[in-house]
Amino acid sequence: MKRVQSGLLGLMVFLICSTLSGCWSSSPVEDLNLETGIALDVAEESSQEKEINQEGGDYPKKELITGTFQFVIPEESGGSNSSSPQAKKFFNITETGDSVFEMIREISLRTNRPPIGQHLKTVIISSSLLRKVPLYELLDFFLGDNDIRPSVLLLISTEKAGNTLQEKIPGQIPAYILKDIFQNRKRNARLIKPMALVKVIGPMKGGRSFILPNVITAENEIKLAGAGIIKGKTQTYGGYLNESEVEGLMWIKGELKGGVLKSRDPKSGKNIAYEIKAGKSKIKAIVQGDDIFFQVKMTSEGRVSEVHIKNEDLRNNNVLGQEESLFQEKVNSLAEQTVAKMQKLKVDVGGFGEALRIQHPKVWHKVKKDWDTTFSTIPVRFSTDIHIEDYGSSITTAD
Repeated sequence: MKRVQSGLLGLMVFLICSTLSGCWSSSPVEDLNLETGIALDVAEESSQEKEINQEGGDYPKKELITGTFQFVIPEESGGSNSSSPQAKKFFNITETGDSVFEMIREISLRTNRPPIGQHLKTVIISSSLLRKVPLYELLDFFLGDNDIRPSVLLLISTEKAGNTLQEKIPGQIPAYILKDIFQNRKRNARLIKPMALVKVIGPMKGGRSFILPNVITAENEIKLAGAGIIKGKTQTYGGYLNESEVEGLMWIKGELKGGVLKSRDPKSGKNIAYEIKAGKSKIKAIVQGDDIFFQVKMTSEGRVSEVHIKNEDLRNNNVLGQEESLFQEKVNSLAEQTVAKMQKLKVDVGGFGEALRIQHPKVWHKVKKDWDTTFSTIPVRFSTDIHIEDYGSSITTAD
């Protein structure tokens, strides 16, 4: 009896396992073109595209957008034939048209492996293209496609976006490099928070201005430098914040994860460097009759990490107090510079409108329709409190 039961149990397990074989309709990764990065520029046909069109490979379209599509090269199975760590691990295909979706499908006529977007990491759009085409049009395909994840990072480039997907470091994939640079926010206060596709939906729907990380190229290197502004009303390119202005913006918004603040001693003219360990801010909206102004309180804790002043006594509380004052003045100066640039461009990307909405909803209801323009005339006052906790493992300075 037990043998019969054991036999029936074994047969049931076999039948269940046979129905769970799964993946019968899947495709091996070696048979797919895995997209890792896409760059969008103003239309400029490549030499390959021109030759294809001359040979009769054209189709009805407007010359509006040139897309650079980056794909991973599948690695061979292990053994002596495995690819070298320095071997190129990606390839790019460019396509010009007026529909991102159609351009991707057109690539299917140029390769035997169908492109899929499940592994897409970064989308880079040139500021030149964003002057002509609003962001919501360029992102409509990405936000609606089921294969593309909402965590894909969105960047802007004041240069040709396609250049950012060219090989920079042998053996590495440019789209992955751009994604991973944001891990260094603890080391640099001039790097804004990454902007995923899902995070731009709210500002776009609400007509609010916002910023995107800006990437530039130089010879064989890339750098995240500054930020590009997307204007709320038009969803087009609205200007550029340089690195110092981005640093000021991070202080204003309290989005610091770390980094270095450098100041200069007025007496000696020597540099002093402060390592940011923590940073916060609070924006207070004040309404007096028809007048609005803002007070921004910024606080930080950290350490003195580099001092070029000869015989500086870091154990002296008065000396540390003087250095704290220097750093506080520096932060206020950065913040003032950033607000001046925002008001010149007539955009609010510092969270001032959000503070007014929360603290004075009735006032916000009156001014929200044309807030960017209204903000450009509103006074903003800054105060900073920096606390130096320590001066490192040694009190020795430059002698």
